[in-house]
Amino acid sequence: MNYTCILKNGSRRETWTGEIILLSTGNGWYEAETNGRGTYFHILAGRHKYGNYLCIPNLDVGCELSDFSDIFWNEERIGSLMRKVDAVTVATGLIHLPALVAGQLKN
Repeated sequence: MNYTCILKNGSRRETWTGEIILLSTGNGWYEAETNGRGTYFHILAGRHKYGNYLCIPNLDVGCELSDFSDIFWNEERIGSLMRKVDAVTVATGLIHLPALVAGQLKN
């Protein structure tokens, strides 16, 4: 699934296309590939007892998340661990995980 990423920096706004591919899912977790602007991420995301989490093993990144739809909070949290542009790509992709699973279940 392709999606539009938007990086806002003051009055400046930059856009690019991201892509997310669902690899696997289970009860409360997702495994996916996402990429944007030539950078690839293998992500593991899901729910735990106290909230949501994200792991990006190929970058040694892991953190807690808000709801997947809370792009502002997730961007800020992920952005403290990696480049802002990459955090936007990942956080925006997370929004689409539940829809990808719903589409997979229909097929």
